[in-house]
Amino acid sequence: LQSRRAFFEITADDLNRLAGLKSFAEKYIDDIIDDLYQLILGHPEAKQQFTEHATLVRVKRAQRDYFLGLFSGRCDLAYVEDRLRIGVAHERVGIPPKWYLGAYARYLRAIFSRLLIELPDPAQAHAAYQSIEKLVAFDTAVAMDTYIAAQLEALARHQAAIRELSTPVIRL
Repeated sequence: LQSRRAFFEITADDLNRLAGLKSFAEKYIDDIIDDLYQLILGHPEAKQQFTEHATLVRVKRAQRDYFLGLFSGRCDLAYVEDRLRIGVAHERVGIPPKWYLGAYARYLRAIFSRLLIELPDPAQAHAAYQSIEKLVAFDTAVAMDTYIAAQLEALARHQAAIRELSTPVIRL
């Protein structure tokens, strides 16, 4: 964890800065999540994931928890376990990485535009955005790890099935 955090350059200052932006997150959470789901529900392929209203409500609630977690001021093992759980859930329901990455790009743009409103000092807004961007990149990498692990596991299962099929059966 420490090595990965170091690679993404997530410092204690970043985490403190993000924790200090909790009121920002609470103020803009609904706008940012609505912006994200406007993108998702605007694409027929992605929209298919939400044929039931209850599913959309549940996923938006989970998205709220995720978003607020960005501003918790922590990046510990519990945080990573939560991000792994999210990645596994996305992979399990068949959300392709391109949608995941595209949604994150939209997320960052939505956050940035609100940061510029909330933090009129450009240096402060830039520092805040960099901290968010680092943590989101970290989260994305964790999620991609879950996608890769699931693909490797599926490949191993398929290879085992092929080996089993190619083994001759001898009648005793």
